[in-house]
Amino acid sequence: MKENIYLEALKNIGSLVEGEMDLIAVMSTISCELYHAFEYFSWVGFYRRIDEKILKVGPYQGTHGCLTIPVEKGVCGKCAREGETQIENDVRGIPHHIACSNDTRSEIVIPIKDGEKNVRAVLDIDSMEINRFDEIDQKYLNKICEYVSERFI
Repeated sequence: MKENIYLEALKNIGSLVEGEMDLIAVMSTISCELYHAFEYFSWVGFYRRIDEKILKVGPYQGTHGCLTIPVEKGVCGKCAREGETQIENDVRGIPHHIACSNDTRSEIVIPIKDGEKNVRAVLDIDSMEINRFDEIDQKYLNKICEYVSERFI
């Protein structure tokens, strides 16, 4: 079931962003499509790396996000520092978690890299349910993030 939703989302996103080179338009479209595809996604959005130390909120869907995240803090910061997907299925037990919403229980963060493998942004997805994210999410979200990575080349 989850894979079918991702396949449909991939198809929709692909057709919607085809030929679009504006980064913000692509991020906005992806945020919207993913947020509405999964009822248990409470927040879907991007944080853009504006320099070596700071992530700034980009297009998103859901309640307000943190406006600024230091790269040395939080799950998003860890993803930006390490360049690896972060899956936290109970954020209450994570000492480095930044609670932009007290309702968040699970989080997945995918790095978005440019052609030289530098992390330029992250895709952050939150859920109010524990144990919500797994390798299926990681697989398809990586594919979806390729649409953003292509705009950094």
